[in-house]
Amino acid sequence: MSQLIQLVYASKSRLPATSDQAGVEPGIARILTQSRRNNPGKSIGGVLCYGNGFFFQCLEGEREIVEALYERIQSDDRHEDVRTLRHREIKERSFNLWAMKYLSLDRRVNAELKNLGLSRFEPFEFNDECIDKMLARLKEATEVHRQPAGNRREPDPAQRVETEDPDKAPLLLLGAGALLFGLAAATMLAFGIF
Repeated sequence: MSQLIQLVYASKSRLPATSDQAGVEPGIARILTQSRRNNPGKSIGGVLCYGNGFFFQCLEGEREIVEALYERIQSDDRHEDVRTLRHREIKERSFNLWAMKYLSLDRRVNAELKNLGLSRFEPFEFNDECIDKMLARLKEATEVHRQPAGNRREPDPAQRVETEDPDKAPLLLLGAGALLFGLAAATMLAFGIF
């Protein structure tokens, strides 16, 4: 069996910038579609983060396969100034639920950057501590809501304020209200009040 490795790199994007802030940029969407189509059959997993014109990506899998993919990335015209940040053997994968996860810069990533003393997302500046913390944050952000029901862990209360999105609070209240209305209607029907 081939050795598992983790390869983390950063590059500058050559994709045209779009002014549409909603959703995934079209160039990134094409990369993700290609990764999700090709990588599962090769047992490659990882995470991709994009922001401020930079890619930050962790690839995990068998050495020969990951290194061949990385060679293709280095010659891909969507990337320039591709730099290896980490290349090491691993005993087990960190990112194993999907073929490739994606996270754009969000409140959680920006908070982690601030905690690390960085003013902006510029992965060329990441040291080992930054890489470890960013990968942990990306793993948390991409996997916490996608774990099978029996394996889901409760969020740490200390992180609850940081990870909840206040913009979604009205939707949660609306959902709770609809649920309560449904329960009240079912109870009324059961007792013949309707």
